[in-house]
Amino acid sequence: MTLRPKAALVALAAVLVATVGCGSTQHGVTLLVADSFSSGHPVGKGGSGPFLAYLREHGPAVGLHINYFGAGQLGKPQEMLTLIRTRAVDMGFVLPAYLADELPLTGVADLPGLTGDSCATIQVIDPLVKPGGMIYDKEIEKRGVVPLWGAAVSGIEVFTTDRSAARPEDLAGLLVRSPGGVGDRVAKGLGVAPVSLPVGEMYEALSRGTIDGALLPRYAVLSYSFQEVLRYGSLGANLGASSIWFSMNSDAWAELDDAQRRVVQEAAEVARAGACASIAVADAKAVDGMRAAGIQFDEVSPETRSRWDAALAGVRAEWVRDLESAGLDAREVLDAIEARIDEAAE
Repeated sequence: MTLRPKAALVALAAVLVATVGCGSTQHGVTLLVADSFSSGHPVGKGGSGPFLAYLREHGPAVGLHINYFGAGQLGKPQEMLTLIRTRAVDMGFVLPAYLADELPLTGVADLPGLTGDSCATIQVIDPLVKPGGMIYDKEIEKRGVVPLWGAAVSGIEVFTTDRSAARPEDLAGLLVRSPGGVGDRVAKGLGVAPVSLPVGEMYEALSRGTIDGALLPRYAVLSYSFQEVLRYGSLGANLGASSIWFSMNSDAWAELDDAQRRVVQEAAEVARAGACASIAVADAKAVDGMRAAGIQFDEVSPETRSRWDAALAGVRAEWVRDLESAGLDAREVLDAIEARIDEAAE
């Protein structure tokens, strides 16, 4: 389905609300769910798919039903926070990378050098973004949403069309597509110019030389056939993550009874575990697939690790400085994350 302009999307959602209903009816509660991912995407396959399956199996017994629209039918990722907050939909994915102005602290999960593991990243961050957590209290609660479960596409790498990625200095001056948010900071730290570009336009931009490369999770290369236009990639650079939070309108959450909330929370735990496992499997398979397709990897070695670390050393410090200059408690949040990482490593 072609994605509609924002006004049309809101109108569409309003029609859906009026015709199928969200909220309580004589038959229980029906929730309108907007999924941003296809069933074949690792987050869709391991996360939203099992989440929906659990709700469909266990929800009716407690009067909980869902009306589901997948693969971005009801809105672009940039629009989902507004759609959830205004209750045009009840549930959907929130991506901090697209919402740096509204969820700057939540973007802490995307910073480079935290962990290189999708599961570890979410385990560290998850309690802080849920109700009662530091980030929720400081930022998310006022947005009118409740995060239910998250996924982190960790271990982002840099891929290029015609230049080796052995060292950060090899990339200087390139035009590289960035996911936005913290990703723009990472790009600048590497000495490249970040370019904002929809994924659907990247193949043509790469093939025509409009951009020289992209910051991407490993599995995304094969998913979009980018191996046909990319030749080089880093491996183990640990350039941050792209965090994703499946969230619910706070009023809709408050209207659920205890039994309904329990079913949603159980479904969320299934989804969180499934999504991180699915991402890990997809990334592992992707490296072999890209090599078979001819992409040459420059694996980060102990000798080159210091160069990558030095290039990215200022990213976290800059993130803290910029957010604190706007009156946000960035240092407190980052310290809490780093403390939880240290505890997990013990």
